[in-house]
Amino acid sequence: MTSHPETELVPFLREELSAEERARVQHHLDDCELCRQAMNELAATMRRVSVRLEELPTPEWSAYRRELRLKLAARTERRARWWRPAVAWTTLATAGVGAAMLAFVLWMRPSSPGIAPGVDQLAMEQPETVDIGLLRNYGMVEKLDLLENYDVIEHLDELPPAEQRNGTRS
Repeated sequence: MTSHPETELVPFLREELSAEERARVQHHLDDCELCRQAMNELAATMRRVSVRLEELPTPEWSAYRRELRLKLAARTERRARWWRPAVAWTTLATAGVGAAMLAFVLWMRPSSPGIAPGVDQLAMEQPETVDIGLLRNYGMVEKLDLLENYDVIEHLDELPPAEQRNGTRS
């Protein structure tokens, strides 16, 4: 079975095909009702378009050029007027506030890392006020992030006792 010549129907109607291509398309149209119907619809559409083309008014290019010049002038004028006093003062005020905030943050920050005591220093200096019990068992605390996994939390009651997990029974 040969392929349908959909892309060649318009050139066929406009008589733009060579003699052998035209004969091949005509031979296919003689045998294929679907392609004949498509060609008839294309021919009717082309006739309607050609009639409507004659009805279109010819454009007045002088009016088009005048409108184009006005639009270009308006666009150029808008670009030149971006600098306004309100925009300038707002920008300067925002920059000033940002600089003041940065200076305040830098002023409040400790000047050297040795000033802030570490956890070990606090524990040694004030043992009665600082509780570092969890930090002594850091290995256990490190594994507590597993509790953030909700699947693990849901199935905690299904875990066997510690003795059975380790293989020893009392």
